Amino acid sequence: MESTSSTKWLTFPENGYLNVADNTGQKLSHLILGLPINNILGTMDRAIREIVYDSRKAGPDTLFAAIPGESWDGSEFIKDAISKGASAFITQTPLESLNGLGLGSRNVTALCVEDSRKALSIASANFYQHPSEQIALTGITGTNGKTTTAYILEAVFRAEDVRTGVIGTINYHYDDKVFPATVTTPESLDLNRMLRQMIEEKVENCFLEVSSHALHQSRVHGMNFKVGIFTNLSRDHLDFHGDMDRYKNAKKKLFLENNVEHPILNIDDSVGREFADEFKAGLFTTGIDRNADFKAENIVLTRSGCEFTLKTPFGAGEIRSNLLGRHNVHNLLSAGAGAMVQGVPLEKVQEAFRHIQPIPGRFERIDNDHGFSVLVDYAHTDDALSNAISAAKDFTEGRLIVVFGCGGDRDKGKRKAMGKAVLSKADFSIITSDNPRTEDPEQIIDDILQGVPASACKDDDYTVIINRKDAIECAIQSAEKNDLVLIAGKGHENYQVLETQTIHFDDREIARSALRKRSH
Repeated sequence: MESTSSTKWLTFPENGYLNVADNTGQKLSHLILGLPINNILGTMDRAIREIVYDSRKAGPDTLFAAIPGESWDGSEFIKDAISKGASAFITQTPLESLNGLGLGSRNVTALCVEDSRKALSIASANFYQHPSEQIALTGITGTNGKTTTAYILEAVFRAEDVRTGVIGTINYHYDDKVFPATVTTPESLDLNRMLRQMIEEKVENCFLEVSSHALHQSRVHGMNFKVGIFTNLSRDHLDFHGDMDRYKNAKKKLFLENNVEHPILNIDDSVGREFADEFKAGLFTTGIDRNADFKAENIVLTRSGCEFTLKTPFGAGEIRSNLLGRHNVHNLLSAGAGAMVQGVPLEKVQEAFRHIQPIPGRFERIDNDHGFSVLVDYAHTDDALSNAISAAKDFTEGRLIVVFGCGGDRDKGKRKAMGKAVLSKADFSIITSDNPRTEDPEQIIDDILQGVPASACKDDDYTVIINRKDAIECAIQSAEKNDLVLIAGKGHENYQVLETQTIHFDDREIARSALRKRSH
């Protein structure tokens, strides 16, 4: 295999595009190894300096992958990539239909494939020397719990003095380097580049959140995972997937289209049980209610954390953690299993669990001296909201006040279910905006109100405050001693999308400001 040296690596500018790396180049014939090709026009004997999927980043000796998007076709940008110097391109479009490009008279190689995204994954892995084979990669998929599980795993391995990286919803980071996360799971080219950089920096373990969008779009196609974790499945992203079966089948691709040495599946979840029947090689199961390989028993939930007995194939022990709620017991089980199957002893897992730092936007406490609690959480599905409210109720002596909304231009079908989940369990709810995007916030709230139980009365059980800042301030002003205010939906996010404008907005900052105002 040809080696690749690098002099410039990964940066994330504000526009979200990766700067092109400087590399010495590899033969195109090497980059397409393992890639099914329908048709080729031109020579394979080309040195490729870089692969790009954005024609604006094309340059001399680049391979341009024309990948389809939701509202555009990458083949529309082939001409632009060639004009900027690209010497080869990959497309799903039949080459005979590209006559307008004059390919026969250009010094360019064209490759027609069935699936440009899979092709990009294969070519990227070849270009960066198959980094997923050289780092202990853990992939975590599921509707809820991906971020928390990744951060728990990071804490465990860091306690073992293992150099780690995390790629996920909050950010991409390793060592002291932090990059903003433009999407939960990067495109395959960017992902392989990041993994190669981590390897160059002696990172040994990487914990990767794998979204259903990424799986559907083959961003991790053909990668090697030391561990693959499935947390759970509940309604989300149906605006993208269409129905629950397609959503489930996207999650399944983590185990179906990759080399996963150890699947770790939550069998309290019905989809987890289904996957466990199918993916048995190297399998470990987790659960509370079912007889799993990694099982939590004697669970005690308090306002300061959780305690339980952990039973594993490697022994049993008592677990104490400052993470709150039953749903976090599931996350601790998944992370504990992921660590122990990679050789971390039970006693080291116990020690690390005792000292886990707060995870940004995941049941994050906003400290105050008013005698009530304020938590900010990322919960934005009916299942996640139900779990968060149940967890909060376990240690709330007074009222539970929940501030929540639903995102615009996303799955409208879950709004009613989210309204029902909150208003049937919270003592008082304030329905507000989340990221309305291009939708009318009032219409979004009307959709939420379809889930209001018949027994709920406006003003007594809930109210509507469209402005999210006003809603948070109202909740904090109305809270009394021993109450708990749960601000749900945005978690770690520090922005709000209003129509086509993105403004700075951080629930945690707004809550702290409201608490200061209350002090005066």
